[in-house]
Amino acid sequence: MPAGPHVHRRTAIALGAAGLAVLTGCDDDDKEPAATPAPDPDEALVEKVVGEISAAFRAATRAGEVDLVRLHRAHLRALDSAPIHGADDRMPGLALRERERVLQADLANASMAAQSGELARLLASMSAAVSQQLVVL
Repeated sequence: MPAGPHVHRRTAIALGAAGLAVLTGCDDDDKEPAATPAPDPDEALVEKVVGEISAAFRAATRAGEVDLVRLHRAHLRALDSAPIHGADDRMPGLALRERERVLQADLANASMAAQSGELARLLASMSAAVSQQLVVL
């Protein structure tokens, strides 16, 4: 038999084996495990804001202030949350208007503390919305 066909067959087999090795990949024991994503630096801030808005939501509900209830519900939705029922109320007995003033200031301060620009803008707009409602309250 001529040597030519054997060389081609061997080459084809070698190429096939090399292709199979490339397709299946190799285990590399030197690989480091995939890094876990860093925690969101604004997570605690958002949780605090949700608690404050929830307390204001409950106070507005008790007072029958439908516009404030809608506003706080919309703000909670924007933060991907629902009202937290039974959350600690840090201002028991405070008049609704004063509670809303405190919330407005807290939202403004939170907007300045936010690491994310998007969250900062959202919180600032929430503060402005509460401020507008205070005018008509």
